[in-house]
Amino acid sequence: MSNSAPIIDLKTYPCPLCGNEKSTQLYVVDEFSIVRCVDCSMVYVNPRLINEKVYTLYTDNYFHRALHGYENYELTAHLRIKTFKRWYKTIVPYCLREKGHALDIGCAAGYFLDVLKKDGWLAEGIELDKEIYASLVQRGYDVYDQPLEKFIAPHRYELITLFDVVEHLPHVQSDFAKLHTMLADGGILALVTPNFDSLQRKIFGKRWFQFKPMEHIYYFSLQTLKKIADQHDFAVLEKKSTGQYADIDFIMDRLRKYGFLPLKTMPRSNIVSGLSWYADTGSMLVILQKK
Repeated sequence: MSNSAPIIDLKTYPCPLCGNEKSTQLYVVDEFSIVRCVDCSMVYVNPRLINEKVYTLYTDNYFHRALHGYENYELTAHLRIKTFKRWYKTIVPYCLREKGHALDIGCAAGYFLDVLKKDGWLAEGIELDKEIYASLVQRGYDVYDQPLEKFIAPHRYELITLFDVVEHLPHVQSDFAKLHTMLADGGILALVTPNFDSLQRKIFGKRWFQFKPMEHIYYFSLQTLKKIADQHDFAVLEKKSTGQYADIDFIMDRLRKYGFLPLKTMPRSNIVSGLSWYADTGSMLVILQKK
């Protein structure tokens, strides 16, 4: 195992969906095994970083480092805001007619909190990165710096969102149970997460950019996500493939980062400067409702 994942910090876990300990290996990525449960087909990393260490990845400088995090997160703010606005347009028709309390788990720099607030929601967030958390508090948002399993909800929520978060959560079963209790009757839980059954994963195989086995410890499909929703009394209202806005700088950076292009900076045409477009990244947006 590489120096970035010392053997003392790794542990073998059973399937997070059904508890079975038997699996088959699909890929080896960064010396981690990506496996599939032989019973329920859930795909996950095993062995992986122990639960006690998982959250240490996110508390310090997570949004400003190249390895195990985001690099210069704020530089792509214009793209992320456009993406969040697009996702919100999909989600809001399923919400209760009266906009009430909304919680964005893993809210990062608060771009989606801004979208919610502008449309009349009482927007709150959970963010573990200490610097980002402090900046959101300074902006006047009600934000919490505890993992979901330690979070004590001050009230129930009409809307809870987890955008590119559920694949990180080590206690996913207990977290889904808790999310159910946190929602108001008929409340909405909206998720965006990598889709293991996506065309992108099938094309790129082990080079799929969503394989980040130190952070992304679970890889759901629509089938396995529906199973965990059923286990915790959620109805699936919507499921669709999704992605994010990108521009030429973003695409070139991703291609270099994941080994498809040399690291040397390549010239950019002024013709495409400032242009952005929506690209399917092999993720899915799933809207669940508390039964």
